[in-house]
Amino acid sequence: MVRASAKVSVTVVTGNEQHIGRTAALLLSVCSGLLMGAAQPALLDQGWLAWIGLVPVLIALHHQPPASRFIVALPCGIGWSVGAHVWYPAMFGPVWGTLLIVAVGCFYAGVLQFGTVLAERLPTPIGVIGLPLAWSAAEFGRTILPVAGDWWFELLAKTQWRFPPSLQIVSITGFAGLSFLIMACNTALATSWPAILQRQIPWASLLTLGGVAVVLGWGWWEVQQVPLSAKLVRVGSIADQANQLSLSAGNTTDVSLQVLQRDITLTRELRAYQPQLIVWPENELADDPTITAHIQALARESGAFLVVDMVWPTPDGLYDAAVIFGPDGSEIGRQAKINVTDEERQAGFIAGPRRSVVVTTPFGIVGLGVCYDRHTPEVTRMLAKAGAQIVAMPADDDLMGDPRFPRTHAADTVLRAVENRVAMVVGNTIGMALAVDPVGRIVFASAIHQTVAEAGQVFTVAERPLYTAAGDWFGWFSIVAVGSWLLISTIRQTKGCRTAAPRS
Repeated sequence: MVRASAKVSVTVVTGNEQHIGRTAALLLSVCSGLLMGAAQPALLDQGWLAWIGLVPVLIALHHQPPASRFIVALPCGIGWSVGAHVWYPAMFGPVWGTLLIVAVGCFYAGVLQFGTVLAERLPTPIGVIGLPLAWSAAEFGRTILPVAGDWWFELLAKTQWRFPPSLQIVSITGFAGLSFLIMACNTALATSWPAILQRQIPWASLLTLGGVAVVLGWGWWEVQQVPLSAKLVRVGSIADQANQLSLSAGNTTDVSLQVLQRDITLTRELRAYQPQLIVWPENELADDPTITAHIQALARESGAFLVVDMVWPTPDGLYDAAVIFGPDGSEIGRQAKINVTDEERQAGFIAGPRRSVVVTTPFGIVGLGVCYDRHTPEVTRMLAKAGAQIVAMPADDDLMGDPRFPRTHAADTVLRAVENRVAMVVGNTIGMALAVDPVGRIVFASAIHQTVAEAGQVFTVAERPLYTAAGDWFGWFSIVAVGSWLLISTIRQTKGCRTAAPRS
């Protein structure tokens, strides 16, 4: 018996249809998985690859029957998920972490399959935006669902955290608009390929690419223009490597004093720069008169507004709170952490009330939050609506010591800054101590796993963008648009089947 050996082939079928063999399609999918994985902040952080990384798999998907597209998309989805969630095993353990990476990869593959089917159901001129709309709807929808909203799936938009021109669209649409833009670029490039081979002009794809270019050009212009109303502020923050020490000892006064001495030493290193605002990490310092007295003395010594993280006992429960002290040493505001983690709940902390604490200073209005409050858009948006021009957040990005996690959290900081046109200043444990201006430029970012004090100059503006006022309108639009077209196409198909049915 002679067995036919498997071979990689791309064959052209007679007529205008092109067919890609299953093996070749899977290899294209693997290629996209590698490119998209490399684009993720947690892995190689090459965000530019996200604009072209899906082109190979989309070419493959558009030349496969709908029923087999999930299998073809799966290598891409898993490779993408590995790059985005390489830190899962550190959080959940090697077995559960690996299984969750695969599960998220299946989610990605499913959305790619669904999006390509939706694109084929749409009229030809607008089919190019079918997948981008489906992706935006799925990505945004996951964040607002009661249970899935707490799942940490990395957003496509976060690949752009180091590229300010592409970020500017989020001040209008939120993260969903940037994810749509990246998907639209990939889809337009992929759908251009068959038309070009057939010596046709892919007008819809060219118009889409032109729209992407216009948005990026506008973004580049926005980054270059510092508003006339801008005010410059000197800020500093520290990374102290201390939080694991404080957590393991239960936040006692003695351990808090050890952490405090380290932070005082680092803060004094900023003296020559004379920062007006200094932000410490999320160390849950004990709410003790001795601790408070040291912080007040340091605020007077530095002549700066000092934001620290402290345990806040209340009749309602135990809060993890950002506390701001003025240059005279007095406490002038505190904000309880709204988004607490499961680990913090187990340690006895409860979620703070959904309110916005802002403090007026000589250099602008400062809003407060804590760590995970950066992860969801709502907290920073609430602070911006309350008038905040600078948002100060103590943070702890020590995920079991995994050095790949902090960049994913830092990317949230950049998105929140641009969405609301606020400056963000973050103190951290293992890194990154970070400052971002309202157009997403990173003023400073400390290295991971370093004890360091950083300082720089941000600008602030009083004007608020559309996103602050209107919120996630684009995400809701994507959901409504996709749902409406699915309903319409289903009705049309049902009517078509009835019309085509033979009469008895």
